[in-house]
Amino acid sequence: MNRILIIPNPKRDPDFFYTKQVISCLEERQLFVSEAYASSIEGLATPLSRESMYENVDLVIALGGDGTLLGAAREAAVYQLPVLGINLGHLGFLAEIEKHEIAESLAKLSADEFTIENRMMLCAELQRATGEIQTLDALNDIVVSRSHSSRLIYLNLYVNGEFVDNYKADGMIVATPTGSTAYSMSAGGPILDPAVKSFVITPICPHKLYAKTVVVPDQVEITMTINNKNPRSAVISSDGQRGIPFSDGDVIKLKRSEHTARLVKIKDSRFYSVLQHKLLGKER
Repeated sequence: MNRILIIPNPKRDPDFFYTKQVISCLEERQLFVSEAYASSIEGLATPLSRESMYENVDLVIALGGDGTLLGAAREAAVYQLPVLGINLGHLGFLAEIEKHEIAESLAKLSADEFTIENRMMLCAELQRATGEIQTLDALNDIVVSRSHSSRLIYLNLYVNGEFVDNYKADGMIVATPTGSTAYSMSAGGPILDPAVKSFVITPICPHKLYAKTVVVPDQVEITMTINNKNPRSAVISSDGQRGIPFSDGDVIKLKRSEHTARLVKIKDSRFYSVLQHKLLGKER
């Protein structure tokens, strides 16, 4: 882990105090940063272009909230790079390190006292009625939700080509085990251990007496379409980013991504300990 890319979040670290602390702790390593932040850290790391910054590095350190880590993990997964998250946000469920633990944890990193945990990801292929195809990867979830209107959308759901049901709802969440503790949980879905090889399909506020979450194996293909009897437009987002229009005649197919997110683990805390501490507010 000699070549390290540091990803700051100026909204969470406006004076780059914590970013500079990380750099100070790792000054014996080759450190890199996006050229967009080069002037803010006073030349303490080598600037790289946005297009090339994941090439030829060994590790990515992301400072910010879960959104920062999710974005870094998605991009780093393409290069099979491990990512270490430092929480500068509120919950920081996915981040390994809190602000007061930076020096101690990075000392362990330098001493190679860490492990890497693999997390499965989702791939969504949007096939438009025009023939255009777009793809999205997600570590947490892919969400189909109603557009700017307050009117419910009508969705058809299929698993491996078999019709499951139609839903009149605010939308639908397809989550990985990692994402089961995020939006899906808020919508009433179950929490999955990260080691479980399944996806969670959770309707958002369905207008139906019996519309429950469906848990499916990670080998299946999940398909959704707009019900053409009530063709109301929707949007698709990946990990809460990029609202892409989803209309009548379009088809979205979801399956396990060929990429895997690799999260650096330094502390001895396991999933259920983090669950108790972060979500229930209990001391470890």
